[in-house]
Amino acid sequence: MISQPIEIEVYDNINDQILLLELEEYLKGVVAAEMPAFFEFEALKAQAVAARTYALRNLEQGQQLTTDSTIDQAWSSKTELLDRWGILNYLFYWSRISAAVEETAGVVIDYQGELINAVYHSTSGDYTATAAEVWGNDLPYLKSVASRYERESPYYQDQQTFSVEEFNRKLGINSNLLQEIKIVERSLSERVLKVRVGNQVFSGRELRQKLGIRSTNFLFDTTEEQIRIVTSGYGHGVGMSQYGAHGMAENGYNYKEILKHYYPRTELNYY
Repeated sequence: MISQPIEIEVYDNINDQILLLELEEYLKGVVAAEMPAFFEFEALKAQAVAARTYALRNLEQGQQLTTDSTIDQAWSSKTELLDRWGILNYLFYWSRISAAVEETAGVVIDYQGELINAVYHSTSGDYTATAAEVWGNDLPYLKSVASRYERESPYYQDQQTFSVEEFNRKLGINSNLLQEIKIVERSLSERVLKVRVGNQVFSGRELRQKLGIRSTNFLFDTTEEQIRIVTSGYGHGVGMSQYGAHGMAENGYNYKEILKHYYPRTELNYY
């Protein structure tokens, strides 16, 4: 168990400065930025443990922690949260988040004695993805699992419509053959691995990035003038589904059970 506070350096990419923060206080800003503060308390505790594990693993590997959510965990200062929530919500939400971090102080997730890569995402769309199908590296604790309690997520299903011109421009192609769009390969979790557009093949990740859609779990619906893409879930889909964790907590699961579900074959220990 942690015997004394750990101070860490975090690069604030917005203000281009290094912040010196106590680890557990830093985690409160991460949980506040990464998960809706009104979520069930056990889900907030699960998020706190995942965020702690993620941060400590990066520190162990000599990586600089940042507030840049595109490459690291998001983080919000108390001032930012006060502006976002208002004083009354701030007092209520901050107390919940603080309690979630403090009640799990020092708890981390490990696999065979090593801190795991505790990645997480918003909504999986019924099944999480494996690390292998998304990033190519097979990890025994980042396997596809059912996520049964997330259908109330606003991101469970979404759709975006593109004109032929916009679709071609975003993909860097020149084709009117929308009828030739074909999903070539899906993963076991139903995410698109390869899709053919005319005579070109894209990975599902490429298509998601280029089009700005929410997930690689998608379907096409095309006409001569436009293409509609229906997605299920939001994010890369690996690890813990945040809305799934919220739904599990609503159905009586505690944070330990949530983490064991989304990170199979792992153990909870003190850092």
